[in-house]
Amino acid sequence: MLFLIAIIIQDSSFWVLGVLFLLCLVGLLAAFYNQLIAPFIQQKISEIDYPPEIGQKFEYIVNEADRISHFSVGANTGDIPTKCAAISEDHLSFTFKKDPRGEEYTITIKREGPILYKHPRMTHFLKMASTEKLESHELIGKVAEFRLSDKISKERMIDFIEITLTTAFVISKSGRERMKFIFTFSKVHPGFNLKTKNRKGLFPLGKDGHHKEEAVAEEDT
Repeated sequence: MLFLIAIIIQDSSFWVLGVLFLLCLVGLLAAFYNQLIAPFIQQKISEIDYPPEIGQKFEYIVNEADRISHFSVGANTGDIPTKCAAISEDHLSFTFKKDPRGEEYTITIKREGPILYKHPRMTHFLKMASTEKLESHELIGKVAEFRLSDKISKERMIDFIEITLTTAFVISKSGRERMKFIFTFSKVHPGFNLKTKNRKGLFPLGKDGHHKEEAVAEEDT
């Protein structure tokens, strides 16, 4: 009986030590993040003071060594930090999967916020599903369009930013023909109110500001 009690106490001590070790490890990781990683991220964010300019292009070429690559549009982070208060982090993300047989890609598009989407073959914007698929050859000579905001009302957006995606071919340093994806910060409606900035350094969409667009008479054009 005493032998069994000793075993139980020993096992309990082992689990207690294990839990304490895990708690210490979590504490160390949290301290490492707060002291080193978080300040670095905040420093990078603070380097970008204002939203992109209308017409600004963001070119992206998948690394030749990668089969899968990612590109995202966010508020303060991502490959396109919009600095827009109506946009969430990873609001729109793209995953590029390369075909091993050639310079072709399957593009998986995901949303974390409201988006209206115009497929390259479509003439009207539609509410985007949580996940969409697009083949890179569908973008040759054509454009996919995305409108991002914090809400959709009756299949339409009153305030939004618009980003387009198309492709072009370039010759790499190794002499290979590569596909380049071109994202354009194409429209802001009605504009950014640069007189107002929240604690995260984000600007709301409004009529007063540096970036302005003419009123859109028809949302589907």
